[in-house]
Amino acid sequence: MSRLGSAAVILILCCTPALARWSPRYASQSPQVRNWFEQQHNARGQSCCDHGDGHAFYGDYTINPNGSVTVQLSRGPRTLPAYMVLQGVNPTGHAIYWYRDYGTARIDYCFSPGTLS
Repeated sequence: MSRLGSAAVILILCCTPALARWSPRYASQSPQVRNWFEQQHNARGQSCCDHGDGHAFYGDYTINPNGSVTVQLSRGPRTLPAYMVLQGVNPTGHAIYWYRDYGTARIDYCFSPGTLS
């Protein structure tokens, strides 16, 4: 591909609006919940929804003393750094874990704790 073609592809990708990616089952939620999903950013300012899928997380997790969180997954525990753990109220009532799987690799974006019992 020529440089001009490459530049055109990059320009198109950069000009395409970022769409929040989250489970369609939340489409029936109130506008406040939908807006909450779209507005979430981790402590580094990275959007949780631009690339990651928000998944309801009902498994066990531990918020560690350093602010990180360890989630228990079927493939074993996974610790997300503190900057990925969102602060504030989560209106869904359960934890939300934003990630994308690429084959066997997983890229994490954010984690919002739910109501701990």
